[in-house]
Amino acid sequence: ALLLQLSIRPTSTMRSQRLLHLSGLARQLLSDELSCGTRGTICNTKSTFSNNIYFCPVLSQQRLALLRLHTSRYVAAESKAGSRPSANDVAPVSMRTLILMLMAGAGVTYATRQYTDQKLQKVVSQSQQVVGKAAVGGPFDLIDQDGKRFTDKDLMGEFALLYFGFTHCPDICPDELEKVSEAINMIEKSTGVQLQPVFISVDPERDKPSLVKSYVREFHPRMIGLTGDLEKVKTVSKSYRVYYSKTGESDTDYLVDHSIIHYLINPEGEFVTFFGKNTDAQQLAKQITNHMADWQKEHPDYHRGKVIAVPPAAK
Repeated sequence: ALLLQLSIRPTSTMRSQRLLHLSGLARQLLSDELSCGTRGTICNTKSTFSNNIYFCPVLSQQRLALLRLHTSRYVAAESKAGSRPSANDVAPVSMRTLILMLMAGAGVTYATRQYTDQKLQKVVSQSQQVVGKAAVGGPFDLIDQDGKRFTDKDLMGEFALLYFGFTHCPDICPDELEKVSEAINMIEKSTGVQLQPVFISVDPERDKPSLVKSYVREFHPRMIGLTGDLEKVKTVSKSYRVYYSKTGESDTDYLVDHSIIHYLINPEGEFVTFFGKNTDAQQLAKQITNHMADWQKEHPDYHRGKVIAVPPAAK
């Protein structure tokens, strides 16, 4: 009876022993240092667990067969023993997981940009309260879309929204100017106040008055387009802290990398605040209307009789 009990072992124990035995064989074979010649020649070193001499093709097949023994059962057995699975045993990232990771990354990027814009606006507001006026903006002397002289004095009396760009811009400038047009229409519909949109070219070499005129008319009938000689454009860009630079080797076919910022100017021609690319049309209309309402409280003659309130769609 004792011999019968010893000869009959549980199936799980037998499997574990076989796995451990095969694992030992795999490690032993893979650790052999076999110096082989060309394919089809005899290996110079004998196996440590066999007195036979192996040919390279057979050795390769046996190596592959033993490597395949490292299946999920073996990984599970090794894990129970306290060892860690190799990098080859880790399942690859699925397409669904990859898409979720990309979506999460895009969300973090968008939230970071929104936070950065809000933080910058807060800093500018605080600097205006402490110092009095932000060192942004100033006088300029340019040419409008009709070829006439246009200065900062011509914007006095009403709020204006300035944007720096160029007419050959493929996508960013059109999107931003369309956003401005939508916000202006929302403000005018709810308050009756006509905010003045202004487009200033940072590519005066190509953006002549006639081209600027046809360009701004595509976005809003009241939009003013300004250009001028290179030095005067540099002056106004520097005063508003606008960055721009040509990209491309051709002198005629090139793009201009530039800041994507809108500048709000009050009726006295002073800089109020700015808005970044992540500010949508509704947010733009709401924030500008709030600045108009604050201005009306401090200057009762500003659109006397009109109630300046946030547009319903922007609340």
